[in-house]
Amino acid sequence: MVEPIRRPRRLSQQIAAQLCQLIREGHYRPGDRLPAERDLAEQLQVSRASLREALRGLEIAGIVESHHGGGTYVRNGFVQGLISPLALVLEASGDLIGDLWEVRLMVEPDVAALAALRATPTDMATLEEVLRQQAEDLDHPVPQRAPNLDRQFHVALAQASGNEVAVQVIQLINRVLQEGRRHYHASPQRHLRAYQMHQEILDAVRARQPDEARDKMLQHLREVESFILGSVVEANTHRTHRTERHARSGSSVRRRRRGPDLTE
Repeated sequence: MVEPIRRPRRLSQQIAAQLCQLIREGHYRPGDRLPAERDLAEQLQVSRASLREALRGLEIAGIVESHHGGGTYVRNGFVQGLISPLALVLEASGDLIGDLWEVRLMVEPDVAALAALRATPTDMATLEEVLRQQAEDLDHPVPQRAPNLDRQFHVALAQASGNEVAVQVIQLINRVLQEGRRHYHASPQRHLRAYQMHQEILDAVRARQPDEARDKMLQHLREVESFILGSVVEANTHRTHRTERHARSGSSVRRRRRGPDLTE
């Protein structure tokens, strides 16, 4: 379902993230042509300029491709429901964060489901303590405390699953994420949303509802992925803009230098 875009995050980021979600869910399939620019802008309730910026970022990322005079199409390599759009965006650079996200989407929802079935009172106490500290950090932030607590929650949830391999996988994911933290400049609003989603996951675990725990974890990961994706697409677009400006500037300088030579 196409939903109106909400503010305040940079509009082009939100548009890019929602289009990726629509593609992932099968609303637009590989090879499909996206609606005309004016129609899509009306559906999303955004300006055509903002939509154009988002589409350009997705084209740079390799998720869509523009056919001269023929509209914009979903790239054939995008397999709906299976491939993380973040993985596609980072594929060309060899960045491991994209691969990491595919693993998280495959592993962590089932880890949450197992935790709902197996968590002991001690496990619950550990998870509740992490959330208590997260709530405290929202009121009195300490540098780097929020991402550290986020990692602690995911490890504690894996421990509650009773599967030692799952614990090691989550710890490995955390290490790679920490090394790739350049993608993770989260705002206080993002920290608040992470806390809220952690609370919903914990509520499902406490209620012994594995399907709910799985769904809430998947929702949480996709929200975070959407945030990172928007930031990466925006950074790629800005980098391309800078390159183009430098190229035009260099061309202009060469023309100015040639001018006097032609008149002397």
